[in-house]
Amino acid sequence: MQTILPAAAWPAACLVALLALPVTAQTLTVRVENPLAVPRPDEVVSLDWAALQRRHTALAEDNVRVVDAVSGEEVLSQPLDSDGDGTTDALLFLVSLWPEEVREYAVEAAPASSAGAARVFARHDDYRDDVAWESDRIAYRTYGRGLWNASEFEPLVSSGIDVWPKRVRDLIIERWYEKGHDAYHLDTGEGADFYSVGPTLGAGGTALWRDGRLYRAENFTDYRIIANGPIRTIFALTYAPWQAAGLTVSETKRITLDAGQHLFKAESLFASEGADSLTYAVGFVKRKEGVVGSMKQASPAWAWLSAWGPVERKNGGHGALGTAALLDRDRLVAVRETDDHYLALLTATPGEPVVQYVGAGWTASGDFNTVEDWWAYLDAVVQRLQAPLRVTVLPASP
Repeated sequence: MQTILPAAAWPAACLVALLALPVTAQTLTVRVENPLAVPRPDEVVSLDWAALQRRHTALAEDNVRVVDAVSGEEVLSQPLDSDGDGTTDALLFLVSLWPEEVREYAVEAAPASSAGAARVFARHDDYRDDVAWESDRIAYRTYGRGLWNASEFEPLVSSGIDVWPKRVRDLIIERWYEKGHDAYHLDTGEGADFYSVGPTLGAGGTALWRDGRLYRAENFTDYRIIANGPIRTIFALTYAPWQAAGLTVSETKRITLDAGQHLFKAESLFASEGADSLTYAVGFVKRKEGVVGSMKQASPAWAWLSAWGPVERKNGGHGALGTAALLDRDRLVAVRETDDHYLALLTATPGEPVVQYVGAGWTASGDFNTVEDWWAYLDAVVQRLQAPLRVTVLPASP
C-alpha cells in the first residue's frame, strides 16, 4: 500500500458501535468503512476493550487476535493500556483501505502470532538521559537533565525536539545508540542525525510567549513510557516549573506515535497559579542551511505551520527536510517569525490539555520528493482527522 500515498494521517478516530449484551462466541466481526474517496494505508482502529469482553467473554489480553475476514490473514494488533494503570483499555489493529472501501475483520479468542514486526518504539537512554521514539517512517528524541552531567557531551539546556531522518522501514533507535554519538551523525545508508536543536524549540517544541518573547522550559525532569508497540507507543514527560516574565509555569507533555506515521500527537498540560489563560508557542528553528516557513488554514478546524529546507550538509547529509505542526484553529491567535524561529501562538487554559500533531519528513525516505508533496501530506492528514473511519462491531457469529 505504500505506493498509493505517503504515510497515513495520525491517527484516525473511529466511530465504534458496540452492543452491550454478553456473548461467548468464536469470533466478533468488525466492519471498517473508509468514507473518503482517497486511499488510507496504515490507519489504526481502536475498540473499547471492556465492551469487547462483554460481547466475547473468552477474550483476554494474551488470548486475542484479529484476522481479515476474507483472506483469513492475521493483522497486526495490540491490547493497549493507555494510562499505565495495569488495565487494558482498548484493542488496536492496523488496517489499509482503498477509496470508499468497506472491509470486515474477525476478533478471535486465540493467541496472536507475530503477524509482523513492531512498527513503533520508544526508549530512554540512561547515559544521556534522552527519550527517543520512532515509527517505521522517522525518529525523534528529546533531552533530560542527566545530559548536563554526561561527561563526553557538551551540556545542553533544551526542551526542543530532535529529528532523526531515516531511509529504512525498520526500527533504528537501538542500533544508533549502540553506534554512539559520533557515528549516528554519519549516514552509512540508513539516514542519520542531521538536525541541530541546541537551545531552541527544534522541530515542534513548546514554550510560553509573553511580552513578545519565548520562555522555554529546561530539559525534562521525569519520563514515563506507558505503551510500546507494536502499533502505538505512548510516553509522558514532566518539565519543572520555569519563569516566564514573572509567571511560574510547568508542563506535562504526553506523546503518542502510531505505525506508519510521520506525525505524533503531542498533548501539553500547562500549570500556572494566578493565570486564567496562557499564550504558548509551537515552533521550528531556522536551520543555517536555509529554511522557508509556510502557514495554511487547512480547514475550519485545523491549520498547519511548516518549515522546509535542506538538511545539514555534513557527514553525508543530503535531501530536504520538512517539519510541521497541525494546530487547533480555535486556539490559534497569531503567527510570528523571529530571528531564529517560525512560531504559531495559541491559547491554553491552565489545567486543560491542548493538542497538536507534530512531525517531520525527509525526501530521502522515499515518501516525499518536493515541498509540494509535504504540503499535500499535511492536507491529507487534516482530511483524515475530519473524516474518521466508520467502525461497527456486528452481532457475534457462533
